[in-house]
Amino acid sequence: MGIKFRNFLALFMSLSFLTTAIAQTIVSGTVMDERINVPLPGANIIEKGTTNEAISDFDGNFSLKITGDSGEIEISYLRYTTITLSFDGDSDLGTISLSTKKKKKKKKKKKKKKQKKEDFEDIW
Repeated sequence: MGIKFRNFLALFMSLSFLTTAIAQTIVSGTVMDERINVPLPGANIIEKGTTNEAISDFDGNFSLKITGDSGEIEISYLRYTTITLSFDGDSDLGTISLSTKKKKKKKKKKKKKKQKKEDFEDIW
């Protein structure tokens, strides 16, 4: 290989690494319980349409490197409603409050009375 080709290859690889590093933006915030205002550790934060994700720490804080300049993230936590937020560039989303899911009320079934043999004797 010639010296010119090696220099070109080294320059090309350096520039592609640099543009990848520059293109990443960071989205951060804190996930909290809406009702009692406590942090939610272990909340899932996912860049919508990708497999890029982060998990909130013990204090509910998260930081997620995003591949594009803008987009949406989904924040979910067990037994809480999932929310979707938009971002544009480096963003500190601040405090994000999640509310618990409302429980569905179960309908009570009426118990059927067991039929006994004696109940049918009057009919015959």
